[in-house]
Amino acid sequence: MKIAVLSDLHSNIYAFKNVLNDLDNENVSKILIAGDLIGYYYWPHEIIKRIRFDNRFICIRGNHEHILQEVLTNRGAAQRHRVKYGSGYKVCQQLLSESDLEWLLSLPDEIDLSIDGVTFHIEHGTLGTSDKYLYPDAPLAKLLKNYSDAKYTIFGHTHYPFLHEHQGRYLLNPGSVGQPRDTGGLASYIIINTDNDVIRFKRTSFDKLAIINASREHDPNLGYLADIMNR
Repeated sequence: MKIAVLSDLHSNIYAFKNVLNDLDNENVSKILIAGDLIGYYYWPHEIIKRIRFDNRFICIRGNHEHILQEVLTNRGAAQRHRVKYGSGYKVCQQLLSESDLEWLLSLPDEIDLSIDGVTFHIEHGTLGTSDKYLYPDAPLAKLLKNYSDAKYTIFGHTHYPFLHEHQGRYLLNPGSVGQPRDTGGLASYIIINTDNDVIRFKRTSFDKLAIINASREHDPNLGYLADIMNR
């Protein structure tokens, strides 16, 4: 069985559509998403409509879902987060239905599951958090501290892909679909084949100019939302 691992879509439908096309071509059976479906960019409704009713997907919340929840209930927080992250949360309020918001914000913060006899633990940041970072160059002691009991422990949040193996178990970060920070314009994700334990990191290009233009239109004062696409 092929299982895809994604994270940090960030409302980038251009990247997500191209990744989905590749996953369809790969005949992937399950798609695990380690949080941050929304935030930064401007098409959250297009993301959610492709995920919510497709039983291939298993999703958790990331820090941007937590921020959206705060924005919905705290006007001061809404302004503070807009200055830092842009208008993506306002777009969520405008374009997501009440039902979509309820679904999104009710996702779990972590999940343990077994697929085809293989165990997975999924969180967004590190063990027990959605907003701390585990980078590829983290000290060995920190990496070892973040292993769960599952064969595959999956994180997102950093937007940098990596793999670490210890005694037959793996720490995995698929990188980011919607805002890759190592190479702009190349969505990053993983496909695991449970039949032979092969782990493949994949990249798929998307229309980064569309993201750049939309960012300059919606958030002209936050240049990094566009500039990061040209790394």
